[in-house]
Amino acid sequence: MIQTVNLFRVFLSISAIVTPCSGDNNVGQLSSQKTIRSILVAGSLNADTFLPISRFPSSGENLTLLPNTHPLVDVPGGKGCNQAIACAKLSSSTQQIQPETLRVAFLGQFGNDAASQILESALTTNNVDIKLCGKSQHHPSGRGYVMIVPDSGEVSAVISPGSNFYGWSKWGVKNPTDNDQQHADELLTDEEITHMISSHSLLQLQCEIPDLVNKRLASVANKLQIPVILDVGGEDRHMDPELLKCCDYLIPNETELERLAGRYPDDERQQEDDKIETTVQQAIDEIQPLIGRSLHASTTEWCKSYPDHIGIPWVAFGEKELFIGTLPTFLSIADRGAGGRETGAGDCYRAGFAVALLQKQQEQFGRSKDAVDEDEIMLHCMKFGSAAGALSVTKAGAVPSIPTLDDVKALLNANGEAAIKCIPRGGSDDDAFPFMFGSRINSMKDRLDLVSNSLLPMNSPRDWLRRQATIRGLGCVDFNYPQHFHDWNAEEAKQALDEANLVAGAVCLRYPTKFARGAMNHPNPKLRREAIEITKQAAEVAKTLGCNEVVVWSAYDGYDYPFQVNYKEKWNQIVEAFQECCDAYPEIKWSLEFKPTDENTRFFTVPSTGAAMLLLKDIDRANMGLTLDMGHMLMSGENPGQSIQMVGDKLFGIQLNDGYTRLAAEDGMMFGSIHPSLALEAMYQLRQIDFKGHLYFDTFPQRTDPVKEAEYNIRRVKEFWRAAGRMSRTELERIASEHDAIGALELVNQSLRDC
Repeated sequence: MIQTVNLFRVFLSISAIVTPCSGDNNVGQLSSQKTIRSILVAGSLNADTFLPISRFPSSGENLTLLPNTHPLVDVPGGKGCNQAIACAKLSSSTQQIQPETLRVAFLGQFGNDAASQILESALTTNNVDIKLCGKSQHHPSGRGYVMIVPDSGEVSAVISPGSNFYGWSKWGVKNPTDNDQQHADELLTDEEITHMISSHSLLQLQCEIPDLVNKRLASVANKLQIPVILDVGGEDRHMDPELLKCCDYLIPNETELERLAGRYPDDERQQEDDKIETTVQQAIDEIQPLIGRSLHASTTEWCKSYPDHIGIPWVAFGEKELFIGTLPTFLSIADRGAGGRETGAGDCYRAGFAVALLQKQQEQFGRSKDAVDEDEIMLHCMKFGSAAGALSVTKAGAVPSIPTLDDVKALLNANGEAAIKCIPRGGSDDDAFPFMFGSRINSMKDRLDLVSNSLLPMNSPRDWLRRQATIRGLGCVDFNYPQHFHDWNAEEAKQALDEANLVAGAVCLRYPTKFARGAMNHPNPKLRREAIEITKQAAEVAKTLGCNEVVVWSAYDGYDYPFQVNYKEKWNQIVEAFQECCDAYPEIKWSLEFKPTDENTRFFTVPSTGAAMLLLKDIDRANMGLTLDMGHMLMSGENPGQSIQMVGDKLFGIQLNDGYTRLAAEDGMMFGSIHPSLALEAMYQLRQIDFKGHLYFDTFPQRTDPVKEAEYNIRRVKEFWRAAGRMSRTELERIASEHDAIGALELVNQSLRDC
């Protein structure tokens, strides 16, 4: 079963960086004389051992394997082996008989141990030609020792390079055990390397073999006008400018992209939303002077262009669930029944990219350069590679998890080849996150001293909307009715949303002060009727704005003193009012936002999550649910995580904030700033109930820049969300079964360190 999941840990941020390696080369001309095309993959091959554990050990700590599990031993792997087998499996279909059009060869060094026979068999069984491979007489095969956390899919590995590093003496790589004279006598010449690779259409390299080997291969390929793909992953090494000059495509993940940009993980953290774009530009600035050629960012919708650079595009895309901008949703989906394992996902992407590139070269053969749409070709290659990578996380082991061409085609066909628009993200294209973000529009009235002259004046909801559109990562706006619709109508508001690239999230009731003695349960029947009609008008506004949610929070439905109201009567009035609204607008999702107390109403008719659930039972309508506010739950003395789980699929909306929970005080502080452990559990429980709504920040940044405050909230929610996703389900079940308080606190502390 294929389903939407968060692939942030599975794929992180793969980018394809395209650099023109020779004058007028283009996709239609490269290696165009070869009718049967061939990919040569040069790289590493390892015999991997997989160790399933509940979490990664701390320094000096010993762990045992998960109960009832055993290590997987001698599983074929290594970037070179993975990518060669993936290229072979992705280049031929088992569903139809067709002439052979693409072959795959591998160049690597087998070790002198029994593992080499396993690796050799894995390659030849998958129709990979290994005639160019060598065999080290003095060194064992490369090995990988992979710790994997099945619940989260995270992996960490230790690599013993073996023959991958020490078996290349004939290529000029000196080792301490080599005899210098013998080494010189046996050295391969460039002419011999030319003979080895001249029949191939594309060269694929990684950084798990010596740089010297990669440079010699890439230099010869460059002279033969054979395109070169370099996977920047592998050993954390300095990128040699001479190697970069010979490459046509660099494919790093997010960490490797930072290394290319001259930044490392310990650098000060950037804002999540602009991290990729900024890092791409920094990488351009770092690499361009080294290679003496221009780099360029794609001009397609999903990646901003850098017009100062010319040449074949540098195409950047995000490996975070969806891509940056408009790309298909299938790029982020996979069944995580196997634990969402990361191993080999990037290798499958790179192999898929290479196979798709050669297929496109064949299609474009004979066409002029002007007739070739390079952006379209790059997008196709990324789509194909990403589908392969997404499928690879459904099975354990790098090689066993590699999908076939038929698997990828089925996924592409099931999800459609045409690009599907991402949810609008407001002021910038956001990374892939499963929810839209909204933020309190009235907060845009705060700190007007920080508003640029271009946004002034700042006097109306129309103006506040323009300011909200500058928030990075914001996707939607929740309007108050009738408060925000005195000076314009819903049609004008919808037009303003479209202009700002935002959408409406919900319409929230804010009854005028004439209802100070109650709205839906006002003692005057005429005013009670008027309040109900206003509530239904909000549904009409929601439909015009293009959303289907109406959130009802009445500041006045309650009382201040004992004996002041008839509790049962007030309760029934609210029940009947909501039943009327639900029946009048069955297409609208109606939700109640409860609050225990404030200065307008000391006791609300519905003061807690439990009371609200009883209200839903009495209303008894499928389109009636709840919107929970973190601050309101804290004021009620509730644990938000417990309340979220209790409401379950009746949770239509969530409003995020924090507070000190002083008596009757709604602080509206930034999310997770005061109760981080409760914030973490709230995100965990939202995952557990498969929440489907959007996330709304109900905060009050009177003394703070409201734009930066919203952006901070967005970043923190993503961090808490990801930390919650990394928590070990097995460990949580153990803690719950034993009521282990210390274990729970230790797990929370470990998770918060990741935020």
